[in-house]
Amino acid sequence: MTLSRSYKDEIGSEREYEVIVILKPDSTSENIQVITKRLMEMVDKNSGKVLNIENWGRRNLAYEIAKAKKGIYLYYRLLGYYEMIPEVERLLRMIEKVVRYQTILVDENVDPAARPDQVDESMLEAISEIHTPVYTESESNNNYTGGRHSNYDDFNDDEEDDFDVEDDKE
Repeated sequence: MTLSRSYKDEIGSEREYEVIVILKPDSTSENIQVITKRLMEMVDKNSGKVLNIENWGRRNLAYEIAKAKKGIYLYYRLLGYYEMIPEVERLLRMIEKVVRYQTILVDENVDPAARPDQVDESMLEAISEIHTPVYTESESNNNYTGGRHSNYDDFNDDEEDDFDVEDDKE
């Protein structure tokens, strides 16, 4: 397959992307390994490489998606040409366990030799472990005030206004 190039790209350079994937909360570690291997095969097929993979664990979603309030977050850092991303996103749309994904362009005109591969078989085993982060009370959303000022004493309406209004009725 001949790779076309964008006119903005310098010769011999590639683009660096971040892909964040949210899986259904009932996904198993085997599902995570299969999804990661399929994504890595797609990236290799399109002359790219996977720089980093992280499992951020099972987390609460900001809002309910597909009747789920939690999801398993996976983070991928990719290096390749711009044609790779539509293929990766097409693959993610076809996987039933994927609820949402987002791709972000991190850097253009990256020298591929400057970014070595960091992914090996031991990382695949490590990301398949599903963990749930434990939050302290200060990190939780229990202190959310709904966008209002939390100290209402500063806004006492009982005080008189500081200015006088004269009525000019004639």
